[in-house]
Amino acid sequence: MQKKLLTMLLSIVLIFAITGCGNTASNEAEGSTGSSNEEAFPTKPIKLVIPYPPGGGTDVLFRLVAQYAEEHLGQTIVPTNMAGATATVGSRFVKDTEPDGYTILGTHQVVATAQHTGVVNYGFSAFDPVMMMTSTPHIPSVSKKFSEENNIKTINDFIEYVQAGNEVTWAYTVGSEDHYTIAALLDAAGVDPTSLNYVNYDGTGPQYAAILADQVNGMTGDYASGKGYLDDGSLVPLGMVFDERNPFLPEVPTLKEQNIDFSVTVDRGILAPKGTSPEKLKIIADAFQKALEDPELQKKIEELGSFVNSKGTEEYTEHLEELNTKMEKLAPKMQF
Repeated sequence: MQKKLLTMLLSIVLIFAITGCGNTASNEAEGSTGSSNEEAFPTKPIKLVIPYPPGGGTDVLFRLVAQYAEEHLGQTIVPTNMAGATATVGSRFVKDTEPDGYTILGTHQVVATAQHTGVVNYGFSAFDPVMMMTSTPHIPSVSKKFSEENNIKTINDFIEYVQAGNEVTWAYTVGSEDHYTIAALLDAAGVDPTSLNYVNYDGTGPQYAAILADQVNGMTGDYASGKGYLDDGSLVPLGMVFDERNPFLPEVPTLKEQNIDFSVTVDRGILAPKGTSPEKLKIIADAFQKALEDPELQKKIEELGSFVNSKGTEEYTEHLEELNTKMEKLAPKMQF
């Protein structure tokens, strides 16, 4: 009897032991799954904030590259236009967003120019650089009507016209990269940057609308956004602000060919809220880098008058520091 009772007790203990082990194993498995889910990234779409209205060069290029990058990211990238206040509505939104990797900013030099011209009190250092994507030469242009009425075909024609004291109305976005380009260009040509009558528009899209409506005489755009207007003759390009001619506008000389020693590109890249983990930055950067290695995408970017100029997080950080120094130096001459 005692032997039978002892056997039953041992059986009960064994059952509890087995059940406990099973529960422990189950809990460990669940804990492992939960941890894995927390560490996985991304598990939902990523918002790509474009701080300009639809249709501008920045909007066109970021939307294009995002389509290819999301294939490598495994999640949808949602381009979201947040225009206003010299692209600072969008940049401020991203700056103040939780640094969880699910909101990023597609931008360029405007972050620095907006700071150094007093539009905002923050610059590149308020973000974590992710990677640089492309570079795009600027193209100062005038309307067809203005060109024909004043016989202005090149940047030298334009400079002579301005130096003669003639009035020119110029569209720009205060504190943006086109603001920097026209100021630096005129300065390099020995012309006071304040010689033009400037009209502020929030992005290149509205600038194109203004020039087509003859509200202004000229503007500084790029081939990515102005292709249609340049191709149909609505805009007359005065020069390429680059070291080489654009193969899609081979007849347009560079500024250096016209004896103006100035060259700059619009360098578009991705920034994230300060404090985003390096692991998440790398995952996003890798997806965009793989996209930019696609020959099909490279061709489409070139057809928009831009070229792939990818830089990883570290190299991009150094590049932004150099850009910031240049913007800061010219800022006093950009106070129109």
